[in-house]
Amino acid sequence: MQSATSFFNRALFRKNLQRFWPLWFGYVLIWLLLLPLPLLNELADYHGVPTVADASYSLLQIGAYGGLVMGAVFGIFFAMAMFAYLTNPRATQGFHSMPVRRETLYATNYLTGLVCMVSALVLAFALAGITAACFGALDLAAFGTACLAAVLSVLFFYSFAVLCMMFTGQILAAPVFYGTLNFLAVGMEYLVRTFAGNFLYGYSGYSAPETFAFLSPAWELVCVLDVSNVARVDRILSDGTHQVIRGGEYMLSGLGVLGIYAAVGIVLAVLGLLVYRRRASEATGSIVTVAWARPIFKYGVAVCAAFSLGQLIYFLIFGLNLHNGQYSLPGTIACMLFTGLLGYFAAEMLLHKSFRVWRTGRVGALVFSAVLVCFGVGMSLDLTGFEGYVPAAEQVESVSVYLSSTGDYFHGRLSEPESVGAALAAHRALIADKDRQLAYRDRATEESSNTARIYSFELNYTLTDGRVVRRSYKDCHITAAELGEAGSIAQTATTLLNCPEAARSRALGELAKDGSYTITGGYYNAYRNDEEGAYAGNIDGELTAAQASTLVSALRRDYEAGRTANASLFEDTRYNARFRVELELWYILRSDGKTVGTAMVTDYGEITKSSSPAASRSINVIVTPDMSETLGALAEMGAEMPATARGF
Repeated sequence: MQSATSFFNRALFRKNLQRFWPLWFGYVLIWLLLLPLPLLNELADYHGVPTVADASYSLLQIGAYGGLVMGAVFGIFFAMAMFAYLTNPRATQGFHSMPVRRETLYATNYLTGLVCMVSALVLAFALAGITAACFGALDLAAFGTACLAAVLSVLFFYSFAVLCMMFTGQILAAPVFYGTLNFLAVGMEYLVRTFAGNFLYGYSGYSAPETFAFLSPAWELVCVLDVSNVARVDRILSDGTHQVIRGGEYMLSGLGVLGIYAAVGIVLAVLGLLVYRRRASEATGSIVTVAWARPIFKYGVAVCAAFSLGQLIYFLIFGLNLHNGQYSLPGTIACMLFTGLLGYFAAEMLLHKSFRVWRTGRVGALVFSAVLVCFGVGMSLDLTGFEGYVPAAEQVESVSVYLSSTGDYFHGRLSEPESVGAALAAHRALIADKDRQLAYRDRATEESSNTARIYSFELNYTLTDGRVVRRSYKDCHITAAELGEAGSIAQTATTLLNCPEAARSRALGELAKDGSYTITGGYYNAYRNDEEGAYAGNIDGELTAAQASTLVSALRRDYEAGRTANASLFEDTRYNARFRVELELWYILRSDGKTVGTAMVTDYGEITKSSSPAASRSINVIVTPDMSETLGALAEMGAEMPATARGF
């Protein structure tokens, strides 16, 4: 009967500590330089009045980001140290000839590295906690969270690095595999999106969230970990000031995601054990030691070389002569085929440790070439139907429309059936005009004028089943003559912009939403010109919160009744030569029924002003002469409007 301790060898553990204590000492030293010493200096010099918030912020920042960087960097160092014998044939034979099970060797070496890294963290954070406590600035919750974050980072990255060591028999290959795999998914997704963006009409992958970022651990954790202030604001008072109920606290977001990665790290450690049990001692010195992983390595190198180096070479050779980003698909595929084959045979040479790999690799090279060419042909013929796809109206829950020229022209989320139908019509017009738009892009870019404009369209559909469909059409050439052509881009876009919902969103922005804001006040300014167009003075004044709220309601009634200047793609129809009123409305977005948002905290721990998601914002609205409800509301407030204002 085997003992319960058969997976751990104390003698080997002590021997490892004796051999690798310099690495542990260097790791401890860096942590001391990162955490206790800077914290001591900060609290001692912090204007003589350090607060709990000061120490909490430093601990969380270093625990999250310092733990991430140190865990990722030293994870591979400790993994290489603990399992370096697997890259030396003599050492491998020596260890495997010992009367010790492989499970024991793996577990003991793995735990040695983990204990070294965690013990250094405990020492550094203990000293940091003592330092903060001496200044009366220790927050146990923040301290525990910071330490936990660093430990979780170590658990994942170290386990990941150990697994990489199991798959290679060359010491220098391990950090290459480890570093590449930490960013491979997000890098390849970017390269594929770049390729698709060059050749798929309407592709908007650049603005879409990264789908496979979670497979690039280092990248994903950098993006999700964040230390933020959690000071709260109870309500906005009548004078626009904020009533704060608590502040000066910090929290670490993304800890749950980090915990998931740590759990995955445990799985990776177990997987490393399974690989180690079946790893042949003779594989020492091979670039890839596991048979089933060799094809993955070979074709993976080929694909990465094709999409990265291939697109780069094409751009370097032909990029300076491109017209408005128009790429040649056959030319790009040819460059990708060339670099992909180079990567494929380079991988074959590494696997076979020989330059004579044509005979062994020619079949795989032909398969890779055929797949890449078919991929290019499929992209050219749009076999997936991507370019021509338009959702059915009944499938669309809402659509976000972004129309821009030299600046943002319209950006709003629309859900009314009339608005959705207009967006779909504009989408179909963009697809139908594909050939003309691509032909235009091959010519020199034309400057925007009163008769011709360059617009970019983005349409993001949220479907009833939860899916999101994104399309983006850059640098679309539109002429004023097309306004009268039924089904043209100019005609359908104009119809879309002048839908009642789009008109409200275009003018009021976030104020078009019901119940999502708190009005705090505003300002009005009425400009007058004489019959010759010369400036004849203006009337202005501030608005209370109640007055501004009344004006918002009046604006809504005007827009719903269609009493507003129609949007035009070629001129601004809001202004009149004789008279106009400009409104500036101030408001704050509410996050829920009670809490208005988050407060900013200065370096001294004082609450100063609100910040997102309860930021103070403002919009500017042009009141045209036909907006009778708004002008009437202004007149009732005592604002002296010119007699010619209404019915002008």
